[in-house]
Amino acid sequence: MSKLHFGIRSIRGKLTLAAVTPLVVILILVSLAASYLISAWIVGETQKKVRNDLNAARAVLNHERDRVQDVVRFTAHSAGLVEALRRHDLPRMAAELDEIRKREHLDILNLTDRLGNIVIRSSKTASPQKPSEPLPFIARVLAGEDYAGTLLIGADDLLHEGYDLADRTQIVTSSLGEQAPERRGMFLVGATAVHDSAEVVLGCLYGGVLLNNNLDLVDRIKDLVYGRESFEGTGVGSATIFLEDLRVATTIRLKSGQRALGTRVSPEVAEAVLKQGRPWLARARVVDEWYLTAYEPIVNGEGKPIGALYVGLLEKPFVALKSKAFWILLGLLALGCALGGLMARVIARHLSRPVLELAATAEQVAAGEREVTLPVASQDEIGHLTETFNHMTTALKERDHELQSLNRELEQKVAERTAQLEEKSLELIKAQEELLRSEKLAAIGSLAAGVAHEINNPAAIIRGNVEILLMQLATDSDGREEAEEILKQTERVSRITQNMLAFAREQAIHPEQVRINKIIEEVLAQVRHHEPVENVKIDMSAWADLPPIVGDSERLRQVFTNIIVNALQAMDGQGTLSVACRLDSDTVEIRFGDTGPGIPEEIRTKIFNPFFTTKQRGTGLGLSVSYGIIKALKGSISVESPADGGTTFRIRLPVA
Repeated sequence: MSKLHFGIRSIRGKLTLAAVTPLVVILILVSLAASYLISAWIVGETQKKVRNDLNAARAVLNHERDRVQDVVRFTAHSAGLVEALRRHDLPRMAAELDEIRKREHLDILNLTDRLGNIVIRSSKTASPQKPSEPLPFIARVLAGEDYAGTLLIGADDLLHEGYDLADRTQIVTSSLGEQAPERRGMFLVGATAVHDSAEVVLGCLYGGVLLNNNLDLVDRIKDLVYGRESFEGTGVGSATIFLEDLRVATTIRLKSGQRALGTRVSPEVAEAVLKQGRPWLARARVVDEWYLTAYEPIVNGEGKPIGALYVGLLEKPFVALKSKAFWILLGLLALGCALGGLMARVIARHLSRPVLELAATAEQVAAGEREVTLPVASQDEIGHLTETFNHMTTALKERDHELQSLNRELEQKVAERTAQLEEKSLELIKAQEELLRSEKLAAIGSLAAGVAHEINNPAAIIRGNVEILLMQLATDSDGREEAEEILKQTERVSRITQNMLAFAREQAIHPEQVRINKIIEEVLAQVRHHEPVENVKIDMSAWADLPPIVGDSERLRQVFTNIIVNALQAMDGQGTLSVACRLDSDTVEIRFGDTGPGIPEEIRTKIFNPFFTTKQRGTGLGLSVSYGIIKALKGSISVESPADGGTTFRIRLPVA
């Protein structure tokens, strides 16, 4: 008992310890669970916000594209433009188009004839050479179809739009080893056909806004989506327009304060957004800071990704919020633990007082004092125990009186018998005295046996009431919670003992139909919170239609957790963990492989022995218990470890 209570001898201390220990454990578990839930909630909410922010940024970009289209459509329907095309009076119209381009903040506003040849160009500094081929959308527009979208124009074609535009398009790359700047331009383009009064197509009018170095547009996106809020000197939100994987317009700044133009997106984002054409939503490091980011592809008229739109939320404010919430929660739980410990101590003192009084009175009774009576202070089990003790002392006192009376009667009988035998001979007197002595001893022995029997009865009652105190406390009694906590701790010790001896006896299996894939996925998700897996590649290969097996999900989860944790610890936080499942005849085979140093041959045959371990903090029971569980499920487990490193555990279980 002293070992279980860490050397505490008083019942008050033991009751306090029994009440506080589970309270502390529960509070720690609640703290960890609440911290995890808060973190998961914050991450979920921020991901939803970033997704909505991306939708808002896309709406701003689409609004700018629609604005260009509206300007082009309105201009194309002007009577002056139609008349100029019909009469080929172009010089007057060129000046008017240039004025419209400047007023509407367009970078290009060109007019073609019905054959697609440019007859009015917005820039006066364009290359005199004729473009190699017309822009791809002009033929569609001349066929009667309006066009609004994103267009990528090559460096040579940009020279035909104007030297000044080509200079503004240039982006100097900042990646190591890259010398040539980016000279292609990405535009938001709108185009429509110009018709005469008879709806005959006379030409095509198209305009565009350059996205390269368009800082006003990304600043407008960032301000509309995130405002001007900042955290520790850094804006909480950011926006970027990519030409392919190159930042051509961005609000993100380098440590020097300059915009991060010319930097590139990470390869994994480029793979997902630019090659696969799908959005990408995840936490990522952008230049020098961590952001919660969202990317989506920008496609041309043929639906091919030519760039990407990005928005991101700075992670620092959310990390600070999680930290603050965690410490507030931890403080509240610590306060609750302290108050619970204080309350437990007060209750334990209240419960232990009558027990200590009962012990002191019992010592008085053992010393021979009989005139003692304890007051009954309550109607619970302790009060019932006190009443029983008082009944015992009363019974002892009555037995003492009876014994004294019997002794007096015996003495009187002896005196009378002695007087009658005085006349007999000395031998008869001695014989009579011996007989009387024997009778007296027999009577005393019989009396003593009766007294002992009478004492045993109240003693048994005392023992029974002590057990009632521990196991049958009333639901509304003051001491029920403490007694239940004592019982819980006793059960916990029993469970620990069962687990320590689990390897030596047959496992208790609760059969049910089990999906192996689901259990492995749950174990991998749980292990991520306990073992470092950032640098570990997890390769899981499993049949989607793998049949169920008859097993125990909790026992199998214990086996898979032991093997996966051992593999991660063997790889020391980096490497590849491979998990494969397959159906082989009437059995399911599960393989766990790691790229760790492997298991030497001299100890490979000992790893399933109980208490054998090579870890400093291990117990050596994990694989032993796992071995017993698999055998109880009528399966097999084996290990393979080649000389060049790596370990593979192979488990085979029968299907349902």
